Parts: sequence; C-alpha cells; structure tokens
Amino acid sequence: MNFLIFQIFLFVLLVYAQHTPLSGTQSSPQVPYNWLTLAFVGSNDYLPRPHYQSSDRDHFKELCRRLDGLNPNQQAMCAENPFSIPFVARGVREAIRECENKFKFERWNCSSRDEVTETRHGKFQDILGKTLRSANKEAAFLSAIMAASIVHSITKGCNTGNLTECGCDSKPGMQRYQADSDSAMSRDQFSWGGCSDNVPYGIRYARRFLDEWESQQFDETKNVAHLVRRHNNFVGREAIAQNIRRQCRCHGVSGSCEFKTCWLQMQKFSQVSDLLKKRYDHFAVQVELEDVTRKANKRLRRKERTERKIPLRGNEMAYVHRSPSYCEKNLTAGILGTAGRECIHNSYSSESCDLLCCGRGYNTRLEIRQTQCECKFVWCCEVKCKTCTEEVAVHTCK
Repeated sequence: MNFLIFQIFLFVLLVYAQHTPLSGTQSSPQVPYNWLTLAFVGSNDYLPRPHYQSSDRDHFKELCRRLDGLNPNQQAMCAENPFSIPFVARGVREAIRECENKFKFERWNCSSRDEVTETRHGKFQDILGKTLRSANKEAAFLSAIMAASIVHSITKGCNTGNLTECGCDSKPGMQRYQADSDSAMSRDQFSWGGCSDNVPYGIRYARRFLDEWESQQFDETKNVAHLVRRHNNFVGREAIAQNIRRQCRCHGVSGSCEFKTCWLQMQKFSQVSDLLKKRYDHFAVQVELEDVTRKANKRLRRKERTERKIPLRGNEMAYVHRSPSYCEKNLTAGILGTAGRECIHNSYSSESCDLLCCGRGYNTRLEIRQTQCECKFVWCCEVKCKTCTEEVAVHTCK
C-alpha cells in the first residue's frame, strides 16, 4: 500500500510537469517566482506519507526543481518535506476560492490577466502574479490570505496524521486562545484532552516558507515591497493565531458536567477570510517608502505624518502604492476591467451598475431562467418541487 501511495504522488507531480524527462540541457525561460502556481498541482487530499529511501529523496528533489515558481528556499523545503506540498497546494486553491467569493461584487474580483510561459517543464501560468507584486491593497489581501491558508492547511495535515513531522499539539495551554462563550463554564476546572490544532507548527512552516526569502531579498535589494509582503504574511498568520477557540466536552452522570476535557480548534477558513476582508476594508495602512529603505532596523512606517509614531499592528495590512480603479482593461498590469461584468441596477452597494460600471452605463437583456418552486415536504422523507420559468432582466457593464 505504501508503495502504491508513493507511486500516486510521483504521478501527480509528473502530470503537473507535463511528463518531461528529468534531465536535459535545454534552457528554461525565465519566469517570476510565484508559489501560487502550486494551485495547479493536483493531489489526493491527506495522503499518508510512505517510507522511502534516500535515492527516492533525490528524485523528489529533482521533481521539486521542476515546480516553476518556487524560489530556492521553497524548493529546499519541498525537497526536505515533499509531502507537505500537496497541503500547501490545497490551501492555495481554498484561498483563491475564498478571495473570489469575498470580492465577487467589487471592481477587482480576485482575477487578473495571467501571463503564460512555455518552459521545459510545461506551461507556467503566473496566476495573480502581477497583482501579488504590485504592493497595493489587493496585493496585501492576497499575501495575508495566502499565508493564512498555509497555516490552516498544514495544521489540518498535522491533525489528521498525514504529516509525520507534526501531530496534535501536546502543549495546547501554551497557545493563545479564547475560552468558551459560556463564561461560567469557562471558569470551571478542566483538563486538556482530544486533539488540539497544532497551530504553532503551521505558523513556523508558513513563516519559513514565505518570510525567509522576503527577508533575504530585502537585505539584497532594499526594496520595501519585500518588507510589506512579510508584514502582510504576519497579518494572515495572526488572523488564525488570535482566534483559536477552546472547545470543551462535559462528562458526568446525565450530563452533569462533573468534569470536562477541552481542546483547541481553529476557526473555519471561511471565517478567517471574513476577518481578513474586514481588515482589508477598514485596517489597511499606506506606508512610507523612502524612510523605510534608509532605516537599518527594517521597520515600516505609516505614510500619514500625524501617525508616523504609531507602529503597525498585527491586524493592519500594509501597502505602498494606491490601487488603480480597475475600471478599464490594462493587460500590462494584468487588469481585466469591468466591461461585461453583471451588475444590479437598483443596488446602492459595490455591485450597483453605477459603481461597478464606472459611469460607462450598462446593457440590459432578458433571460429565461428555470428555478425550483412550490416545494413541499412529503412524509417521509422527501421534498418535492415544481420547475418554474421566469423572465429575468440581466444587466452587464458597457
């Protein structure tokens, strides 16, 4: 069985690499570092790690080199712990889904025009790369939610026993957490039990996977964008670490709760993304570029003069450049524009035709749509519905 699982994982990476040979002298086109391309690496979720020999590790090391978009630090982590990569890939896909869901009614809807480059390993798609490197508010959100996705996915991998480098947290009392909503119950004595989420391991993994490279690049280039991404990675990790809940179960005769056992649990990732969207909306701070590069202590500083002495907090996203309007298509910047987007003409929110269409107006067409209607519960146990047709006015931006 272990040999079969090992073969499955090899097949997953080989499919991603378009079945090209491991060796060759053909030079590969230069592509930007963008680890979000792991979203295209397919995997069977939560594969247990098989035992493999040192020669197999060398093979994995070569396979990791073929994952275009990983920087040297990330390739080293891939070779060191290859079975963590499917969890990172799964986290990226979940983060992209959440991003698209949170911004689906806004001018930037978590999409971009991605460059596709042919390499000797296959097709490299620079997914959301131009936005991620733009150092604006949208880039800040992407950095934060992607960092949070790594923590969340790796931690889940630990709990399910599919990553042998970690397991349940053996010292949950060392973590920050929020007690039960029932204040009386939260004051009671309890003992730790069950399987607490090993968030500290997930945070260490995410910090190494993302921050080490950004720190090295800032030391070499003094480009403030690397510090900004590092800070937003921290914001994403904190969105999980600050909101760990203590869950408890009562024990005793007839549910008397004579004693209870408790464990720590992360929020659902949809709740984490909700929190990060609120921080994007209300707690995004523009930072000063010139003063940051002069300082040797590598601290970001607010651009607003009256607030420069206030340090950046862990719930504040940082950005350097103001965002474009995202109204008009700009393929050089990866912006698709809002032409053709569906809007709601009688709304006063971001999805309104006035706001989403940027004053260009909108087209209206009638569509016939089928929906389920007149649903009734039939004993036992079925719900029967009729199919109704209705004429709907659909508005799209010019």
